[in-house]
Amino acid sequence: MKKLHIIWSHPRIDSLTAQMVKVIKQQAIEQGLTTSELDLYRANFNPVLPIEDEPDWSNPNKVYSTEVMQLADQITDKDIIVFVFPVWWYSFPAILKGYLDRVWNFGLAYGAEHKFSIQTIRWIALVGDVKHAFEKRGNDQHIVHLLDKSISSYGGVTDSKVEFLYDTLGSEVTDSDREQHYQRLFEQAKNVIKQLVA
Repeated sequence: MKKLHIIWSHPRIDSLTAQMVKVIKQQAIEQGLTTSELDLYRANFNPVLPIEDEPDWSNPNKVYSTEVMQLADQITDKDIIVFVFPVWWYSFPAILKGYLDRVWNFGLAYGAEHKFSIQTIRWIALVGDVKHAFEKRGNDQHIVHLLDKSISSYGGVTDSKVEFLYDTLGSEVTDSDREQHYQRLFEQAKNVIKQLVA
């Protein structure tokens, strides 16, 4: 049975991001995936990289801080990672960047003797803007290149895909269509999980 781990970031537990995580987690369970999650905010994760968590290029077996090693242990046996986050300033929240800086470190996520065995990554990006406005400046291509072609690829994960959920603010949605609009976003996220086991 494949193991799926959700890593998400949003300061509010009543946010659309948090609701999306619940939907994704339930769908994963229904698909028969062993499912766990890391809520970076509620875990009080510190995104600031201290000296002890700097990579040592001469030592792929470096033991990092206790926090980093514990979080790394959470995902060493995971097959699938699903990141869920709002897009802020055309990127992900700082707390998620800090997580990648500290935990997806040399000897853990990448390097000749890296320890993670992740096969698949899905990045669920909640975009407040509407699709045409977001794409006209190439922001979608920028994010795909960063997450798929750079971060995932560098860690040896070839099955990586960004899924954009657009207009999460509902700026182009009428009041009568608002509920259906958000249901469509939930269904879009569910389909990402369904395709993992198709």
